[in-house]
Amino acid sequence: MIWNLFEIAVQVGLLYVPLVLGIYLAMGVMSLPDLTLQGSFGVGGSTAAVLAVHGHHPLVSLGLAMLAGAATGLVTAILHMTLRLNVLLASILVATAAYSMCLVIMNSGNVSLFGSETAFSWAADAGLTYRQGTIATGVVVAVLLGAAMLWFLRTDYGLSLIASGQNIQTARGLGVRTESRQAVGLAVANAFAALSGGLVVHNQGFMDVTIQNGVIVIGLAGMMLGLSFTRSSRVLPIVLALVAGVVVYRFAVAASLQIGLDPNLLQLLTAAVVVVVIAIRSQGRSWLSALTTSGRRQRRIARTRFYEEDRVASFI
Repeated sequence: MIWNLFEIAVQVGLLYVPLVLGIYLAMGVMSLPDLTLQGSFGVGGSTAAVLAVHGHHPLVSLGLAMLAGAATGLVTAILHMTLRLNVLLASILVATAAYSMCLVIMNSGNVSLFGSETAFSWAADAGLTYRQGTIATGVVVAVLLGAAMLWFLRTDYGLSLIASGQNIQTARGLGVRTESRQAVGLAVANAFAALSGGLVVHNQGFMDVTIQNGVIVIGLAGMMLGLSFTRSSRVLPIVLALVAGVVVYRFAVAASLQIGLDPNLLQLLTAAVVVVVIAIRSQGRSWLSALTTSGRRQRRIARTRFYEEDRVASFI
């Protein structure tokens, strides 16, 4: 039974690897609270579904889905840079509009891919089961995207993008055009999310407009679990940890359903996983140090400093 749950976790988890990489690029590398990723997931899924139904090659449908996701991310960047909107507010607005865009693209609330060629149709011709084909395709996508991200973040442009996220004032002082870096980063991150949406739709054989609901929390759960596996700041260990985090999260979901958890509680479980992992990662050592008097004093000082420095960015 454990092996079967592991296979399910790998099968489903690998489809969400592009989404998690996109979330890490936007939130982890560039420090931008971009919720457009949820909308791009749906836009990518609807685009890939419609193109597949109209007989386009799976690679074409997924490629155009990524372009649609990149365009969605650019809209957020434009709102942020031209109207000077807070990124969080701009992304919420675009993600809300993306729901309607999915309906416009599909011209309905859902689309069936029955009888259409998908990114996983090759498995039957190769003599593989559908699960084996899904895992093989997911591995190829994860390796290609992981390698591309590893290469990109090691280039001069990628390093300047990282600098823009870590300390935007210093980056500007060094002559980096941080606005263009943010636009490119948001476009790439949302293209990843759209690819993930396309893969999920191709895999399940239909696209429903509600597919994007709550998907950002799923991605965050996988990302936070992955980041808890490594303390390294190097890109390669982080990418590998993110892939492992998605698989572990899907394993936890599959195991929870196997033991009889009400499916209606899955979103609650996901949110709880994110909270617990964040708490352990950020407060674990602090909790241990609270066993001593000096440790408790340091915790009080740190908490007071946090309250004094914490600010909520203005939306207007």
